[in-house]
Amino acid sequence: MARYYFDVQSGKPPVRDDEGAEFDSLDAAVHAAARSAAEIGTSRLAKRDTSDVVIEVRDEQNQRVCTVTASMRIERHGPSHQGPHSWSA
Repeated sequence: MARYYFDVQSGKPPVRDDEGAEFDSLDAAVHAAARSAAEIGTSRLAKRDTSDVVIEVRDEQNQRVCTVTASMRIERHGPSHQGPHSWSA
């Protein structure tokens, strides 16, 4: 088992992970980081925030081994709508 750290770079200020979590492999850590980015993005979408979520994964030697970016882009087509959009997550 190896310990990996997930630093969330999409907030102000960025959130550094000082505890980390143990995973069987780098692939497992990357998968967990992707799930975390999706969960953060879903939470932000409920607040109408579509900004990118960026998680940098570091290993036990403090080396960055992966960056996961979750993005959402909304393009409206057709006549423009007046007032706030009524969608929710």
